[in-house]
Order: sequence, then structure tokens, then C-alpha cells
Amino acid sequence: MEENSLGGSKYLLLIVDKASGCMKGFCLRAKSESEDCIKTYIMKVQKQFGKKVKFVRHDGAREF
Repeated sequence: MEENSLGGSKYLLLIVDKASGCMKGFCLRAKSESEDCIKTYIMKVQKQFGKKVKFVRHDGAREF
């Protein structure tokens, strides 16, 4: 049975920083929100640390 969270989210996007081991989770209402979420996160990290994100890896899942 599929259920939404209290906020209406159905999906969880988990970002792991390989260098620091830091993990950040984002609740998404639709899969289509994932691209904007990742772009926003990358811009925030680059601004915070003053360094460019060199590459992004993913698990190869085709649903996003």
C-alpha cells in the first residue's frame, strides 16, 4: 500500500557527499521535483564552501 507523508510527499531523495560522508534527505511530492532539488542543493553547497561540484553520481535508477 502506498501512502503519502503528512506533508503530502511520496518520494525521498537522498544526497550523500562522498568527501564528508554527510547525508541530506529531501521529501518530494513528485519525481519531477528531483532535478530542481538537485540543482538548488548544488548551488547552495557551492556558495557555502566556495568550491565547484566536480561531478554527480547516481544509482542508475531510471525512475527519476
